[in-house]
Amino acid sequence: MKILTNFSDVPIERKLFLISAIPMLALLLVSLVTFRSVNTFSYDEDRLNHIYHVQTAAAEYMKLIVDLETGFRGFVLTREPQFLQPYHAAKARVLSVGSMLRRMVLDVEAQKILVDRVQRLVETLIREKDELIESVKAGNPQKALHYIEQGRGRNLMSRIREEMANFDRREMELLRNAMESSAHDRTLLMSVVIGGGAVALVLMMVPLHFIARSITGPLTALAQAFSHADQGVIPTVPIFHRRDEIGELTRVMDAMNQQLRAYVQQIQRSEQELRIANANLAASEAKYRAIVDHAPIGIFTTEGMRLVFCNGQNWRLAGWNPEEQRDPERFWEAIHPDDRSAVCEAFRAAYERSETFERVFRLLTPNGTIRQILCKAVPLKGEDGQTICYQGFNVDITALEQMRAQLSRAERLVTLGQVAAGIAHEIRNPLVGIGSTASLLIEDMPENDPRLPDLQIILRETQRLDRIVSQIVEYARPRELTCTPISLSELIEETIAILKDLIVQKVLHMELTVDPHSPPIQADRDQLKQVLLNAIHNAIDAVPDGGRIAIRVKGESHGEREGALIEIEDTGKGISPADLPRIFEPFFTSGKRRGTGLGLAISRNIIEAHGGEIHIRSEIGVGTIMTVWLPLVPQPQLVPV
Repeated sequence: MKILTNFSDVPIERKLFLISAIPMLALLLVSLVTFRSVNTFSYDEDRLNHIYHVQTAAAEYMKLIVDLETGFRGFVLTREPQFLQPYHAAKARVLSVGSMLRRMVLDVEAQKILVDRVQRLVETLIREKDELIESVKAGNPQKALHYIEQGRGRNLMSRIREEMANFDRREMELLRNAMESSAHDRTLLMSVVIGGGAVALVLMMVPLHFIARSITGPLTALAQAFSHADQGVIPTVPIFHRRDEIGELTRVMDAMNQQLRAYVQQIQRSEQELRIANANLAASEAKYRAIVDHAPIGIFTTEGMRLVFCNGQNWRLAGWNPEEQRDPERFWEAIHPDDRSAVCEAFRAAYERSETFERVFRLLTPNGTIRQILCKAVPLKGEDGQTICYQGFNVDITALEQMRAQLSRAERLVTLGQVAAGIAHEIRNPLVGIGSTASLLIEDMPENDPRLPDLQIILRETQRLDRIVSQIVEYARPRELTCTPISLSELIEETIAILKDLIVQKVLHMELTVDPHSPPIQADRDQLKQVLLNAIHNAIDAVPDGGRIAIRVKGESHGEREGALIEIEDTGKGISPADLPRIFEPFFTSGKRRGTGLGLAISRNIIEAHGGEIHIRSEIGVGTIMTVWLPLVPQPQLVPV
């Protein structure tokens, strides 16, 4: 009993050291025996690997010898030079492979002698074959044929095969011996590992049992003292009069127990005050959360570059249901792909400088709607001046931007209408006179007159100027719709038929895909045909010879409005990102030398007069996609310019 008491007073670190010494010595002894067994087993594995390589080299050696014989016979019998290719390939390697095989069996005298014999036979075979091949090349195949008929080559091959068969039998015997030795060493190794491990485990478990009783006994008593205590009552800690860590632990826990009792009394006094404060805080939080959730502007909070909060209006702006729970970080996905990287970089720059962030960007909703957003975020700083987070606000300015754009367009078109009226009056009449005079002069002038080309240029240019004036007037005039039921597929086929000569001339591949469920629409047939004619003509101009133009028609709804979507995709050179935002501006041209720049502007007026939308996406080197969406039943109206 005194020994156990003295053992309990020893520090746990020393107990573990003393008790672990015995199994460690046993483990060291087992490790030495295991190391020797592993070395022996590794030697056996190396022998097996060596025999495998010898057998592989012997197989390759025999294959090359067979290639010599078959290549020689094929050449002699057919006199075709291609049969010499395997012969020369085998001849170039067979002796070197044989030498390599000899080096691999230097430690086995009988195998080395067999390889030497085969090498001499192969040298004789090559020497005879070379002489006969040269004889055949010289136009004397009789000697080689006589050689084959006598079976001289077969005899040599039979002797070589016999020697190599003896070689393989000896190698198989060596392999069998090596595998038996490896199996014996493997069994010995497993016996040493399992037996030594069992001995080490026993020597380890017995001492650990004693130290476990020394440690777990007091700990169990402590656990029982706490587990048997009534709920809400701090139990009394038993003190063990020992000089090791367990005794020190119980003394420290008793002191902590006294302090804890004092702290509990203080906590109980503060509990009621905390309940009242929490109730007030919950009411205040509910009030402000209701204000934030129902605010008519988007509100968000970021920590660093990470969004941690978005209110309901933010999700509505993004086109998502605010009732569904989702990670605020997903709001970045709603930013238009063309704006996302620029917005992220701008916000990162503002965050790094702790400055206010303000920017206008676009949101792309799941149904394809694009919203213009004015975003402003301000940094909130702590007492130390460091930025804690950013509080931001998103305001939908789509309607404002549309009204501003419409007002700007209206102002430009009013001015353009006045200018167009003046152009039509002041320029057209002189142009008609110039064109008529040029036509009469051309009719009266002989074909060899040197002035004829100049008059033809004058006539073409006056006609081009007249077309430009007509397009300007067409663009600026108020647009009245005469809507009738239209089959989009039939209208597109009519348009393609008009441009058939251009399509055939450039050998273009046209693809028209129409959704069978696509309904007919109500639209002005002539004006819509003008849009399709301009769009397909632009695609034909952009596509190189042999290119592809794909036209797709399907039904698609925008919000609650049902409609049809037309996509015209070409494989042309594409439009640069710098030109793309200006593509619908009047008089703006991109890549067309003689265009007026009014075709797409007129097309947009026609589509918007129907209550539809027209957009263009393009990528340099890939191509361009024009999308036209039209409602099924527009309200015919006079659209003001």
